[in-house]
Amino acid sequence: MGRQRPDTEAITESIDSGVAELVPDLGGRNSWTLRVNGTPQSHVDLDDPAYLEFEYVRRLGHIVDLTAPSRVLHLGGGALTLARYVSVLLPRALSRWPRSTPG
Repeated sequence: MGRQRPDTEAITESIDSGVAELVPDLGGRNSWTLRVNGTPQSHVDLDDPAYLEFEYVRRLGHIVDLTAPSRVLHLGGGALTLARYVSVLLPRALSRWPRSTPG
């Protein structure tokens, strides 16, 4: 526990606005942080979708908890942290996110 699997490495991709990286958690959780141009943007725990690492996502999660919406439109999926949270806590809620297409 507390150690990254040796076969897990960061994944890096060029995107329109620079570079996106998925970086594995070094603290032993089965989780990843999405960084864009070196700045952390989102964090997803694959074993616990209800775990929200970033404060801004916890605030959004709190709104979801209070309002229990039946439909959610996600603008910017990031690591799909909030979409996973909604799907676990509100399994009947419909989640949608628009996909941008190049060009």
